[in-house]
Amino acid sequence: MSPRKLILMGLSAFALVAIALITGLSASHQPRDAWPTTLELPSTRGLLHADTLSRGEAGHLSVLIPGFTHCPDICPLSLARLQMAWQRLDETSRAHLHPMFLTLDPARDTLPVLSRYLSAFSLPVTGLRLPSQDDTRLEEFTQRLGIQFQRREPEQSHPPEHAQAQASAGEADYMIDHSVAIFVIDEQGRLRDTLPLSQTPAQLADRLTFLLQSVAAAPSSDSVATVNTSANANVPVTGGA
Repeated sequence: MSPRKLILMGLSAFALVAIALITGLSASHQPRDAWPTTLELPSTRGLLHADTLSRGEAGHLSVLIPGFTHCPDICPLSLARLQMAWQRLDETSRAHLHPMFLTLDPARDTLPVLSRYLSAFSLPVTGLRLPSQDDTRLEEFTQRLGIQFQRREPEQSHPPEHAQAQASAGEADYMIDHSVAIFVIDEQGRLRDTLPLSQTPAQLADRLTFLLQSVAAAPSSDSVATVNTSANANVPVTGGA
């Protein structure tokens, strides 16, 4: 193949990638419905609607982290990163911001388990739990947010008798691979932004402050579409988080 054809093929491939990126980003820059007003989520604070914690007052945001309590590293790191960002916010911002942790492992993460786990963080975080991983509401809710997750079984490296004893003791050691990000939702149930955990606590705090100012200035106006929302663009999925 001639060098000229190789160059043309390379330029064509680059153009296709650029178009895909531009299309994906432009499609994700609009806030979208994520938490239907009719959906009640069981939590460590009772049943929650999208606007329960804001008590119907405009200018509030919920920041949601997906994960599970048996996570060895990524989930605690995510909560710790949000905690450090939280500590940089002023009292007014904190009063209008509601941290949440959505378990993707409801089989093991009961509400009491979530309460104990989240009490280790200096953060007023609410645990969310839908009754079953097979519950269609969990799948629908995570799809609306752009959260991807799947159960990964442990390697079959133990003898059968050990596996049976482990199962009888209720000590299943499967993992959950899932998206890693902070999902920002307004009191109307719209996804306003998706913040990567690669950001520093200072960057997270600055972005949350900006988003709070945006919803306080125009919580229900048509100009809401001007808020920059990355909504599911390039959210990484961690393995064995």
